[in-house]
Parts: sequence; structure tokens; C-alpha cells
Amino acid sequence: MKPDTSQATIMIVDDEPENLNVLETVLSLAGYRVAAFPRGAMALAAARDEMPDLILLDVNMPEMDGYEVCRRCKADERLQHIPIVFLSALTDISDKARAFEVGAVDYVPKPFAQAEVVARVGTHIKLRRYQHHLEELVEQRLAELTEAHRRLQLWDGANKLWLNVLSHEMRTPLNGVIGSAELLFGDLAADSPLHALRADYDEACARIDKLMNDALALVAIEVKPADIAVAPISLALALSKALDAGAGQIPAIEPRAALAAVEGVTVVADAALLDRAFGDLLLTATQCVKTGESIVLETRVVDGQAQVIIATGGGMLSAEALEMFFEVGGQRTLLKGGGDFGLGAALASRILQLFNGHVAVHNGEHRGLVMEVSLPVHAAPPPASLDFPDYSGAP
Repeated sequence: MKPDTSQATIMIVDDEPENLNVLETVLSLAGYRVAAFPRGAMALAAARDEMPDLILLDVNMPEMDGYEVCRRCKADERLQHIPIVFLSALTDISDKARAFEVGAVDYVPKPFAQAEVVARVGTHIKLRRYQHHLEELVEQRLAELTEAHRRLQLWDGANKLWLNVLSHEMRTPLNGVIGSAELLFGDLAADSPLHALRADYDEACARIDKLMNDALALVAIEVKPADIAVAPISLALALSKALDAGAGQIPAIEPRAALAAVEGVTVVADAALLDRAFGDLLLTATQCVKTGESIVLETRVVDGQAQVIIATGGGMLSAEALEMFFEVGGQRTLLKGGGDFGLGAALASRILQLFNGHVAVHNGEHRGLVMEVSLPVHAAPPPASLDFPDYSGAP
């Protein structure tokens, strides 16, 4: 955009009539509207009635000098953005410095060349109009972002409401379906081949129940995070509880070796939520391996951050799938079987963010996935040594 400098209003303030006449003539011929005043007080009053686009201001004037006129302009909320160019016979560096200190944008020494004054006026008018245009663009963009934020809040609120309604309202009809199915299984003859469906049925019921509970937890975290209580807790204990909860589903992990690096480490979190986050990440890992493939759990402390690494020995995911891994409903493909990861990974990610942590995922160097959790270490006395259960699978 090239700003139009025509019809800009230039105010000239100078107690010398000859300077006023010369500048008024030159600037009028250049296409500007000109308002000329011999006194600073008169100029200030006129500027408040009709604001000029630029002020050419002499320094040495009776009653009120140019420095004071400039100071008063800059102190006035309506006038403070008007660019002021000083015209003065004072040539000392201190005089010029004082002009810029009170808010001038330029300083032209007298006697001045008419062409130079016109050129400098044109430059500052363009700069002011560029600035004004930029301010308009910023205001417009801010209004657009405000509206987008409002719509996003409405949409986000609708999503949360949907999750809440889904979790509560679907339990009643689902309980009816599950109860009817239980009755049908109970009425089957002992030798009925339909009994083979029982394991799949139980797994599906457990999955539905977890999805409902996870949806409620997501709503609670995103709507009222301030209501969640936090306290220093043992990181190793939280991991141990997650392993205990997943016993029988998680491939062999020897906890004492896996958790040794964080056995004395404390983090600040809600114990139940942190247990849940680690449990969901471990269960997500089980969806990425087939029978006989491994899951490796490692821990370490680096630069005040406790790190938990969960690595699988299964398949790998595309870049797009990795990017959506922790989004609600974002992961569409399991590395074994069909369906998706449910809400577990998304819930775990949000729980860790609540406690100033985060989790990332990437493909392993050769195969499998690697989930890396990081939580800030809390400076507190270490808890007592843990008595780990045996998750190694050994008889």
C-alpha cells in the first residue's frame, strides 16, 4: 500500500511572519492544507478542535516555546500521536537532543531549504499514514481473532457438553443392552458354541466403560482444572501402581530395574490422576505390540526433569498418525487389530500438562514406538524405598 499524502493538514507554528508565509505557500503548492499560527497556545487550542496530520514547530517563541508546546501535545491523549518536526536556528547538539527528548520526530535547522522541508514533511506524513493503516489492520485482525476465539469457545463448550452427555446419558441404554446380553448368556445351553463370544463381549463391555469414564475425566480436567488437588508424590510409586493396575495385560517389565533412577524422586501432582495417566500410556503401549513383542520401561532424571520412557517392540506409525497420537479421536489405526486407541492417550497427555509435564511420541530407531514423559522434579526429601511387586512374569 502506498499511502496518499494529498489533503493532509499541516500546522505551522512560528512567530516570524515571513517563515509562516513562505512555508504556507510552499506546502500549499505541494498539495497540503495549511493552518498557520504565530503562538503556541493558539496552535494547541486549534489542534484540539481540528487535529492536523503534522506540526512544523519553531523553538524560540514568546509566551510558550516550542519545547513546551511539544510536551503539551504529547501529554494530550488526542494529540500525542501527531508527528512534530522542529524548525529552529538553534544548532547545538543539546538543542536537537532536547527536541527529540520531548517527542519530536525530526529537526530541521534554519535557514531551511524549501525543498528539504517539503521532502521531510512528505516522508513523515507517509510514515504516519503507514502507521495508521497498520493500526487499523491490527484492530481488524484483533476483532477477527476475538470472534474466532468466541466461536472456538462455543464449539469447545459444545464438545465438552457432548462428552458429558454422552458419558452420562448413554450409560442407561447401554446398561439395558449389557443386562439383556448377560441374561441371554445365562440362558445358553452349556454346550452352546455362542459361549465362545463371551470373552469378546466382556472385552467390549470393559472398553465401553473405560471410554465413558475417560470422557468424564476429560471434561473434568478441561472445565475445572483448578479444582484438582496437587501434592508432592513419589514418581516411582505412581509408576508402580500403574504397573500393578495393568498386571496381566502389560508384557514382562522388571520394575526394580525400570524405576531405580526415580525411586527417590518426588513430583507435584494429583496422585490418582498421575496413576491414571501412566496406566493409560502403558495400556496404549499394549495396543502397539503383538504376542511375544516387548514393552520396555526406562526412567532417568535430566536437568531437573524426571523422564519416563515407554518403548514398544512392535510396528511403527506414519508421520500423520504420530502427529494426531494424543488428539481426542485423532488416532484411527492400532498397530494390532482394528479400531482406535480410545481416549486413553489423549487423557494422559492432558493430565501431564496439568502438572507442567508433557508426553511426546515418535517411532523407534529401528522399529516400534517410543513415548517420552517429562515432569519437573520437586525438591523434597525422598520417600522411603519401595517394595516392588513382581511384574516380570516369572513363575
